[in-house]
Amino acid sequence: MYKIGFFQISTRLAKGVFRHVKEKGKGKTYYDTSDPTPNQQGVPDLIKVLLKSLIDVFSVNENEALFYASYLDKNINNLRKTLRIRQLIIECAKVLAKNVSSRVDLHATRFSGSFTSEKEILVPSFDVHCLRATGAGDAWNAGNILGEALGLRDSCRLTLANAVAACYISNPSGKHPTLIELMEFLHKHQPT
Repeated sequence: MYKIGFFQISTRLAKGVFRHVKEKGKGKTYYDTSDPTPNQQGVPDLIKVLLKSLIDVFSVNENEALFYASYLDKNINNLRKTLRIRQLIIECAKVLAKNVSSRVDLHATRFSGSFTSEKEILVPSFDVHCLRATGAGDAWNAGNILGEALGLRDSCRLTLANAVAACYISNPSGKHPTLIELMEFLHKHQPT
């Protein structure tokens, strides 16, 4: 898997790398953009990349889902006034899945989900004492990529990603879990 952050390199370079992966037929592409608000002028180019079948998995958090869905569907702003935040974010992920060529994987505070134009899977997060938020998305993405590489079905992959993030945000030292620590965590905790 290849993971490229939107603000670490240009969309043009990402497009070139993803095209190379697709032309060689080896590997899957995974795109986590990070916060798009500081670079709003780059969003049209990103959307073009998302529409070209170069990305297998588009990973977003709540804010990113809302931002990109609002760009693709102007009705999202009206939904903000009528829907609770959980349902709004799910609707945003559905909008993304209908408009982009990739699977959309959403990581939110209380749940995560995987969306395509044909299906959606939602999995609850783990209820842990949060000691940090910074890096939680990166930890979640690492677990999600691992689950993808292992060929886990969607619900198991999302549960694994949620567990990796929960272990990280609740670790007093801010360390990412080892495989043994992750297995111990899963034996002790149930998703909420």
